[in-house]
Amino acid sequence: MLITNKMNQEHDTITPEFIDVLRKEGNKAWSICLSLNSDHKYKNALKTITDESFSGTQYKAEHLLLRDVVSLYNTFALTYNAKSRIPNKIKFILIFLYEKLQGKDLAQSFDVQKLAKLPLAKHFDANVQLIQDTSFYQPKEELKSEYCATLILDKIKSNELDAIASFLNRIALLMAQADGLVAETEEELLKSISKKINNPKRSTENSNYIEVPEDDTIEKVLEELNELVGLEEIKKNVNDLINFLKVQKIREENGLKANKTSLHFVFMGPPGTGKTTVARMLGRIFKHLGYLKRGHLVETDRSGMVAGYVGQTALKADEIISAASDGVLFIDEAYSLTSGGFNDFGSEAIEVLLKRMEDLRDSLVVVVAGYPDEMEIFIQSNPGLQSRFNRYLNFDHYKPDALLEIFKLITKKSDFNLTVDAEDKLSEIILSLYDKRHKSFGNARTMRNLFEKIIQRQANRIVNITPISEEILITITEEDIPEIAVAVKEISVFDTAENS
Repeated sequence: MLITNKMNQEHDTITPEFIDVLRKEGNKAWSICLSLNSDHKYKNALKTITDESFSGTQYKAEHLLLRDVVSLYNTFALTYNAKSRIPNKIKFILIFLYEKLQGKDLAQSFDVQKLAKLPLAKHFDANVQLIQDTSFYQPKEELKSEYCATLILDKIKSNELDAIASFLNRIALLMAQADGLVAETEEELLKSISKKINNPKRSTENSNYIEVPEDDTIEKVLEELNELVGLEEIKKNVNDLINFLKVQKIREENGLKANKTSLHFVFMGPPGTGKTTVARMLGRIFKHLGYLKRGHLVETDRSGMVAGYVGQTALKADEIISAASDGVLFIDEAYSLTSGGFNDFGSEAIEVLLKRMEDLRDSLVVVVAGYPDEMEIFIQSNPGLQSRFNRYLNFDHYKPDALLEIFKLITKKSDFNLTVDAEDKLSEIILSLYDKRHKSFGNARTMRNLFEKIIQRQANRIVNITPISEEILITITEEDIPEIAVAVKEISVFDTAENS
């Protein structure tokens, strides 16, 4: 124990070499911050990730970077059982960079001997606490766990992204090495920090952002694709494309010319037919085949791309497209971008989309989706759309047997079982719903709505049973299935309201 303590004390000494490393890192970061503060694109983007309550605050690049440095400090400080055990080197890093990112160089103000003794100063720990408690920057709620310095640089595709990411990663490493030993837990911590720094979350208003699972593989995606109920023609088209792309990669590896092909799609079909699910799978597939770096999905619609004020739509559309870069942008009900009349801003969003599709032709896949007739009119409305979209997939209404299979899958995943009588009655409801389907019939969504109604009825039936067994809890009986006419009427009304 004494030997270990002595080793830790030796490694915790502030040396000239350590100060020189910090000075060089701080100088590079400070220089980048000064450059970013005069970048109008950076300043405009900063407003989009700032908590609205602090929108009037004049934040600068160094404020975001300081916030991230404090986050690193807090992360490593938590690995020690008590404040008294936190190495002085970690505290010194925080103090030194706090001063540096405000334009003050401690290495110039004090000689090495005085700096080495700084952790022994009377107010040193109090100053560390003061920095920890300072609110350097306030991002939106959903971004508070992110490293904002790299998040915003990724958002605007800044050339400084790699430099700032490297800076934060190196500071994290210095903190991990402060006690002279990088433990296994710290190695894992460094990996998770690096992943967050280098792959920041992308903020998307009125949109869904879905990352590729960490343990994902091409085999997993293909298994999920081929297990989809129905969609046989869709699955065939996707598998054909996969085979084509694999062969193109092999040709490239053998020094042969590869045929470039558009990976932009038009999905035509009613709600609930798997369009979003397939789009998400495409992103994962293209990532594993090496055509997309991240393969994530950004799902949006008109509200995510069109603003209500002159000049704002271009910024809003550009932001959502940038968030989808290296992945898939899925625009649902895309035809609504052209349905707003002469003075509508939707056409502006389309022009931005077409330009960015060209700019990001090797790093963005766009999928536009909606009802067949409307999507045909939409694509024909602009020559640019016709030239960029040449892959069309038709998603038809699910047949009754497929709808029943979808319902049974929902039931199984939710830990319920259907009795034979319940399934027979359910089949009659589904057949009637299918026969009376209208344009906005919700397909798989309708099955989810029907399932929720049924388990509510089941809950009412069993709530007062004592004792209640697992068998009772998981069994759906004929009694839980509503009368056919009533179910069809309720579901049909719900579908129309949901998709109107």
